[in-house]
Amino acid sequence: MKTLKKYLSIMHLGIKSGLVFRANYLIKLATQALSLLVTLWMWQWIGDGQKSDLSSISQYLIITNLLSLLFSISPAFSLANLIKSGKLSFYLTRPVSLYGHLYLQFLGGQLPLLAVYLVAVLAMHLSAGIILSLFLYVLVASIMFFNLMMITGSLAFWLINLWPLRSGLYAIYLLLGGLYFPLKMLGSQIYAWLKYNPFSLVTDIPANIAIAKVDQLQSYYLSAVVWTIVFYLGYRLIYAKGQKKYEGVGV
Repeated sequence: MKTLKKYLSIMHLGIKSGLVFRANYLIKLATQALSLLVTLWMWQWIGDGQKSDLSSISQYLIITNLLSLLFSISPAFSLANLIKSGKLSFYLTRPVSLYGHLYLQFLGGQLPLLAVYLVAVLAMHLSAGIILSLFLYVLVASIMFFNLMMITGSLAFWLINLWPLRSGLYAIYLLLGGLYFPLKMLGSQIYAWLKYNPFSLVTDIPANIAIAKVDQLQSYYLSAVVWTIVFYLGYRLIYAKGQKKYEGVGV
């Protein structure tokens, strides 16, 4: 019970932190909305008046861009900043899992965005079964994506500058996550493999499920679970090797 209370308090702090810095949410939403408007304008120009295709693409891009806010790359740089600043030493001496601390803190901070996402899903008038499937899938996918970010953040043990990593990671997210265009446009053969990449699983797949009202999630669940295990084992290995190099600089 004490352990549960301890971790719930961490999540509560994440929620409070998100609400205190709510201006960050507004700026983030405004920036993403502006980027989305530019993308939609581009597709309207390319579509040359094909309203049916534009409507479908618009729905897809709105959902994927909203999900990109929910599945943020920020945990990678939360861990990286702890390593580079030397503040990781403080967490290593506390009787709490660093992994659990960072995940619950991140989850708590994302709850307002999760509420926005749920409102958007309910506005689509999906069936209760699809909504439940989406909720469970998003929960599994969030752990999978968080594990990938932990691997990325652990690279700070070896990297001096982190800004190229952020730019590169976000560029990959834009392309492989379907934030610029529906990934199905690349062709069925390419998409058959590309849809199982981690970035597609957190944005492209949920968007297609919501739009097409597809409830066959077994293969995507399995892919997310496999990636979750692979990324977690990779994180533990890289983090363990990185700790041998860690000197607590900045403490």
